[in-house]
Amino acid sequence: MPPLHLTRLPKKQQRLRQTLERVSQTIPADRRFTEPEINAYLRPIYADYALLRRELIDYQFLARTADGTAYWRTPERTA
Repeated sequence: MPPLHLTRLPKKQQRLRQTLERVSQTIPADRRFTEPEINAYLRPIYADYALLRRELIDYQFLARTADGTAYWRTPERTA
């Protein structure tokens, strides 16, 4: 599968959710990341990696500790 690179995030919620799901599938599910590590992972995918990270959290594709020291991919949900 070719590397994922986004030039913009979709505005419509359904397309955004699909895009975030695709992005989340590229993140290893078996480890935790520090904030700098997850940022470094997301930076090549989208220039505003902080927005991408927040959207992934808001849509529950990523979870984090309350103090933001650890991030991890959430288990995949069935439709």
